[in-house]
Amino acid sequence: MVPAIAKLAIGAMFLLMADGLTTNASAVTLSYEYSGTGNVSFQSDTTLDLGGTCASPCVISALMTISGNGPVFNPSMPSGWATNASATVMDNLGDTLLLGVDTGNYTTGTKRETFGGVFFPSALPSSLNISTSSLASILGGSGTIDYSINISLPDGVYVTPLPAALPLFAIGLGVLGLLFRRWRQETATS
Repeated sequence: MVPAIAKLAIGAMFLLMADGLTTNASAVTLSYEYSGTGNVSFQSDTTLDLGGTCASPCVISALMTISGNGPVFNPSMPSGWATNASATVMDNLGDTLLLGVDTGNYTTGTKRETFGGVFFPSALPSSLNISTSSLASILGGSGTIDYSINISLPDGVYVTPLPAALPLFAIGLGVLGLLFRRWRQETATS
């Protein structure tokens, strides 16, 4: 007979696993923000594992948007704001898509720029690697920079979050193993 606590633990683990493993997203947005003053640069690397099927060729599109605001440019002192960002989207089949957005130098007020692209892999790739790089300069006051990359996948293709849920799955199996071992020890001593 399995104790009630073991049944509860097993049920909770299955609920957590089901929640983490069944998400099917056909579009993914990666968003980044910088607020404050001064100069900042940063990079990011993200891997999306894909599942499902698509007709050949697949159509995968990416849209990169940058927006922001900051201090007004003053030629007599260093002030104003500028920012740029770039991204490389590469699949495991060797297809590459390059994106870039740039507000220009020390733009006044608010500016928004969007750039997109599409590529057509011959078969469904198993993964997409997204590398980004950005630079922001906000001088003479505070400002905010936002940029995002939206990856749209064809119908029938989705992002599988299994690698992110894998540690949770391993912990759940370990807990089940410990519960089973304790149960066996209790039944052996009775």
